[in-house]
Amino acid sequence: MPGPQLQVDQAALKALMSALKKADPELQKELKRELKSAAGVVASAAKGKVPSLSGLAARSIRSGSTVKGAFVSGGKSSVPYYGWLDFGSRIPHVGQPRSVGPWKGSGKGPHSGRFLYPAFADKRSEVERAARAAVSKSIDHLF
Repeated sequence: MPGPQLQVDQAALKALMSALKKADPELQKELKRELKSAAGVVASAAKGKVPSLSGLAARSIRSGSTVKGAFVSGGKSSVPYYGWLDFGSRIPHVGQPRSVGPWKGSGKGPHSGRFLYPAFADKRSEVERAARAAVSKSIDHLF
């Protein structure tokens, strides 16, 4: 089951990015930086929720942005266990309890994970405000 998502008109955002790039490539870069900053609010909140032995899992949470929008991700090649920490293990046989992970023996874990999606749910209004402000500012620069 997917977690909470901020609905974005991908075609409109792509058209805006294209127009910004044609007008001034620096405007497109600025919008990407501001969208990444908005996603950084979620990344910061999620980092504070991750249990820590070495701190690698928390440090692997990062925000980014592309012409399609902003994102937050966790894990990397040096932290391959991040998905297990956030979402638990797979269920080898449907209906059987999870065999390993934070929800061992429970039968299921939270469908939206423990860190990224809950952090987004907590910070959703703040992220929406920042993203709207960034897009509005970019549109104002075009006209």
